[in-house]
Amino acid sequence: MYILVGNVLNETQKLFLKKKTIVSLLLIALISFLPAFFISSIKQKLIFIAMDSIDYPSIILSILTNLLLPLFIFMVSAELFSGEVADGTMKLVLIRPISRLKVFISKNIAIAFYIISCLVMALLVSIISSMILKLHIDHTLYVISAYFVDVIPAVVFMVFATFVVQFFKSSSTALISGILVYIGIQILTLFISGLNNILFSNYLNWSHEWLSSGTLLFNLNHFFMLLGYMIVFFIIGYYFFDKQEY
Repeated sequence: MYILVGNVLNETQKLFLKKKTIVSLLLIALISFLPAFFISSIKQKLIFIAMDSIDYPSIILSILTNLLLPLFIFMVSAELFSGEVADGTMKLVLIRPISRLKVFISKNIAIAFYIISCLVMALLVSIISSMILKLHIDHTLYVISAYFVDVIPAVVFMVFATFVVQFFKSSSTALISGILVYIGIQILTLFISGLNNILFSNYLNWSHEWLSSGTLLFNLNHFFMLLGYMIVFFIIGYYFFDKQEY
């Protein structure tokens, strides 16, 4: 257990010391702040009263989960797996007295911490921006709950990403390929009727559905579906990680 915790701390520190990680967090903060000026300007110049009913943190959450977060998840997954294979540091990790399963778990937990950091950054900046520019914001507990709920599908997507990058030995190739796979999945939902109801990637902004439906059984069904996806992707991802020769 101590070995696992130590390796989680090591992988997390390694991830958060990377320039790409820091830049991505700063970018999220910037994107969570700048639209507030645009919305505030519209309200003042055009007197667009309908803007008063729009919850600003929810807008930022939707942008983050549907656009930025999938990209950043593939980026950090590629860095911790394919990137380390390319620069040879994966060998150094695996010669330590720790099993491959614990290494795989540690890297996934480190990426999960990164995901939580992204959501917390967006949450804090969007709430502060709303207060400064006097934009509409729902009850604080509701907003926090929305960001908390979206951690679940984001982690499922993370496990999918760590599975995909196992097939590549270059971080840039893994990133580009992962994004293309994600786009391909989204395109399929446009042509195959009903596919969007069962695909994990369509629940990245799950909080909107969870908090607005009010039906516990309906949400639990989706929860167990996402849990099933996560277990399957984790098992397959670890299988390919364990079979790799570095």
